[in-house]
Amino acid sequence: MKTFFATLSYTSVFILLLAGSSAPRLGNPANYNRFDLPFYAQDVNIVYDPAMVIAEPGALTNVSIRNAYRQVLRKPHRVLLNSLLEAKQRYELNDFLFYKLARTSVQVVYNNENRNAQEITLFGMLIDAGFDARLTFRGNQVFVNVYTTEDLFEVPIIDTGGRPYANLSCLDGACDGRQRLYIFDERPNPHGRSFGFQLRKWPALGVQPTVKSMRFNYHGVPQSMEVTFDRTMVDIMRDYPFIHEYCYLETPLSPTLRNSLLPQLRRYLEPLNERERVELLVSFTRSAFNYKEDNEYFGHSKPMVPEELFGYNFSDCEDRSALFFALVRDLLNLPMAVVAYDDHLTIAVGSEAIEGDGFVYNDQRYVFCDPTGPKDSSRIGQIPPGYENKKFQIIGTYK
Repeated sequence: MKTFFATLSYTSVFILLLAGSSAPRLGNPANYNRFDLPFYAQDVNIVYDPAMVIAEPGALTNVSIRNAYRQVLRKPHRVLLNSLLEAKQRYELNDFLFYKLARTSVQVVYNNENRNAQEITLFGMLIDAGFDARLTFRGNQVFVNVYTTEDLFEVPIIDTGGRPYANLSCLDGACDGRQRLYIFDERPNPHGRSFGFQLRKWPALGVQPTVKSMRFNYHGVPQSMEVTFDRTMVDIMRDYPFIHEYCYLETPLSPTLRNSLLPQLRRYLEPLNERERVELLVSFTRSAFNYKEDNEYFGHSKPMVPEELFGYNFSDCEDRSALFFALVRDLLNLPMAVVAYDDHLTIAVGSEAIEGDGFVYNDQRYVFCDPTGPKDSSRIGQIPPGYENKKFQIIGTYK
């Protein structure tokens, strides 16, 4: 899955905002307020001008929303925006985490009051940050929507002007998607860039090292290790939007987990041949974690990035596949194909030497290496039991 991003750096955006701002929109520095905002395990220093606050728009119409947006443009909201863009760069936040930081900051500025004024202020800052955003409304609520080229699930999407927009105001699931929404008729940045959700690297936020004892069986011989992961990464993903399955597999290990887990696994792998190395990694993902379906454990679908397997007591096939994919990529650097059945996700490893059940895709031979089960088996080269005659599709590859 390809996502296209603008080439303008956030440093450049920050400088342009400063250079292009008129004095009234930056306000008087003597009037600025500061506060330290707890953002996961990191205190982020936020600067804003209290004069940025706008009045609640009252009964929602295109006219009342337009008047409120004009207030945003006249007031010094860019003091806060520049502070947020600086934090985005310093802590290496992706677009979604930048938005979460912005939303929480705006709530503080407004003392968690005047919800619609908050939404319209957020909309104005997203526009000035370079995104294509739209406002929608119904009843007494305004919603912020952003153009995105990424696949999202269980997130309200509107399609207007040939572009899909994700409703950021409804990510908590509290909005009733069956009710009709009205689209604010002003589109200030129609050529703005796409809003990104995928975590291509972990943010540089405060670390919460957490130790977990791991046990697994390799060809019937018990193995054990102590693994340290970063609880901050688990916290970040707790209420993260449901993105495309392949994005979870592409998410890297945190530096904390990488520096703890990979050296220990390398010592196991060093004396082994290629087949035995894949067997050891598949043994780890099969037997070091307890299995339970998402709906039974969480009450809803919950795909995990690799870090989360260490933060929860149970995981399923999608989660094991994400971890196995990361381990094979980082430790063995072998080609892989992500194999999706109707109700199961698994991995096939590219190899001409490993015998067993497999297939050819784009001139590369792949052999099935199911990361989920059988639980205490180290056997690879076998179609997942029960799926021998089922159709599958390849949703992604590595190398």
